[in-house]
Amino acid sequence: MSKVCSGCGTVLQNTDLHLEGYTPDLKNDLCQRCFKIKHYGVNLPTSKVIRNEDLLAKINKRQHMVFFLVDFLNIYQEIIDVYQKINGPKILVITKSDLIPRNIKKEKLGDNIKRVYGIKEDVLMVSAQTGENINLIRDLINKHQKVDIVGFTNAGKSSLINRLAISNLTVSKDANTTLDFVEIKPADGLIYDSPGFMPTDFVDGMIPRKKIKPIVYQLKSKYYLAFLNFKIKSDIDNNLVFYLNQNIAINKRKMGEDLSQQIKVKANSDIIIKGVGFILVKKACTININDLKYVEVRPTIIGGTNE
Repeated sequence: MSKVCSGCGTVLQNTDLHLEGYTPDLKNDLCQRCFKIKHYGVNLPTSKVIRNEDLLAKINKRQHMVFFLVDFLNIYQEIIDVYQKINGPKILVITKSDLIPRNIKKEKLGDNIKRVYGIKEDVLMVSAQTGENINLIRDLINKHQKVDIVGFTNAGKSSLINRLAISNLTVSKDANTTLDFVEIKPADGLIYDSPGFMPTDFVDGMIPRKKIKPIVYQLKSKYYLAFLNFKIKSDIDNNLVFYLNQNIAINKRKMGEDLSQQIKVKANSDIIIKGVGFILVKKACTININDLKYVEVRPTIIGGTNE
């Protein structure tokens, strides 16, 4: 029986340095790629990429209980569409709950996510860092015995599994870290870490490490806000609340640029910047922005009437 890497799940081999699973010694538990990620933070490129449709088909065929992980800042329609296509028993797990701002009531947040996205199943807040609801997750694993932990890239799958069980999973902020299903045995039942789904369009590398602090701007219509490669303004005086990595610099500037791309926004809407976070817009307005490719709008999940 072939031995698999305990970090990424690919079959170990010692014949071709350029193929997945290479290790100089088959007695090793990690392939060379996972070893370098784990000990040096260097992620070697891989040619093995599983299409979202194929991964979804595999998950549905397995018929295990599914924990679908997503982090608080990166809930958007493409992710929810994949979640809704999972046929068997499932639960939506909001990871990194320790990063959720203190002003947000988590129970209300869960209810809002269910309402906005039409989710019928439970929504559970979990933190691998603080241990929030880890025991509840363990109880569910014990109940269902076989559980697949799935999610999009950087959802926090490996960190959660490493909290649930002593394992050697490779943790990295880069895409395609896990290459196949990896079996882990906690005290009761079996956990399977899966490869990550890949989003179509997103801005990479903005994962926060500390609790998110909302940044409020009372923005006059003659000004715009610039952050990363984005520029955004409202056609009326408005209140904008930013939920993102606090290390991202936001600068207020006087209008002088042509922000020609527009989107109509109702009161109390979230403007999502995929991979970065979201902006709560208090008043109904027209939003001008320089790049709509990574943008999506929804009724706010923070609270307030969307009208």
